[in-house]
Amino acid sequence: MTSSPRQLKRSVAALALLALLLGGCGAESDSSQPVRLGVMVEATGPYASLGVAGRNGMQLAVEQANANGGIHGRPIELLYRNDVSNPEVTQQGINELIAAKVEAILGPMTSKTAVQLIPLATNAGILLMGGTTLSRLLAGHDDQYFRIVRHDNPDAKGIARYLRKRLGLARISVIVEDSNPPYTEPWMLDFNRYLAAEAGEMQPPLHFIRSAQTDYAALAQQLLAQQPQAVVLLTSALDAAMLATQLRQLEPQLPLAGAIWAAEDVLLQLGGRAVEGLVSIQAYDLHDSTPAFSAVRTAYEQRFKAPIDSPAIVGYDATNVVLRALRERQANETLKQTLLRLRKFQGLQYGISLDGFGDIDIDSPVFLKIVRGGQFADVE
Repeated sequence: MTSSPRQLKRSVAALALLALLLGGCGAESDSSQPVRLGVMVEATGPYASLGVAGRNGMQLAVEQANANGGIHGRPIELLYRNDVSNPEVTQQGINELIAAKVEAILGPMTSKTAVQLIPLATNAGILLMGGTTLSRLLAGHDDQYFRIVRHDNPDAKGIARYLRKRLGLARISVIVEDSNPPYTEPWMLDFNRYLAAEAGEMQPPLHFIRSAQTDYAALAQQLLAQQPQAVVLLTSALDAAMLATQLRQLEPQLPLAGAIWAAEDVLLQLGGRAVEGLVSIQAYDLHDSTPAFSAVRTAYEQRFKAPIDSPAIVGYDATNVVLRALRERQANETLKQTLLRLRKFQGLQYGISLDGFGDIDIDSPVFLKIVRGGQFADVE
């Protein structure tokens, strides 16, 4: 039986309508698929306090975004990997995230892990949004690595000036935990330069690598053999607490300072009275009473049963930068291209401005703090 031209036209129209409907169903199905983001932080091990706080900040940002519709109606899903500060585990973790086709990876929180991850993420074409990765050695490279923190070691300058101008001390010893050299080596160079500019003198640094056998008492004795007027702890918060305990047992009135690496609540918890009077720098004002910050602080503390700290804020802000880029990405545009097109973002406490290499290009504020009464207080 032969179809008439009118019947043929109707059949073609019906097929076209069916294809359109099927295509619409496919698009709706795709829109229900989650937007996957990887998270690569150290949740256990010597840098766990950084990793856990950063991860919590990332999670809070995603939960809030999902409560507001996700990315164009698509839920956001976080895929977690714990790098445990082990290169083999880090390699396996990023390979799994790449295979999962994540849109971007949040983390890491340490510069030494960033050194390993950056070429792997760049080769895979996946954006890597770092956390508290402060090394200036990572700046100025055309790669897939972005970050929202300063890399000019403002804490080195602030501590040097405080010890010289406020306390009048000149002979300064520095102890360095050497497991994170991309961060610690530039920091020491900058501190020595800043201290020399103020007519101070840095003694030969004392180096160690933390392990289960670390003898903090012996390290304290070696430091005091230099007869310093003050000691600067270029270590994690855990190491700083242990060293402060030993130093204050031998020299109760010895002035202490800690790099921003140590300025976490775990320092207060583990150091107790031994860290009273220790001076450090924080990247955020944790006592900020503005409505926006207060709301996030309350949400964080209710969600994680812990006080918000600087690594958590970095994780929160960094995640929101990536989420905005995902919302505003144009057709055929990579996430890197979107970020470099947008450039300017609003963080919890200050604006974030990126340069052409994905590094922050403004001098964001820092806050000089002293441990007083078991908490970080403003230096008077």
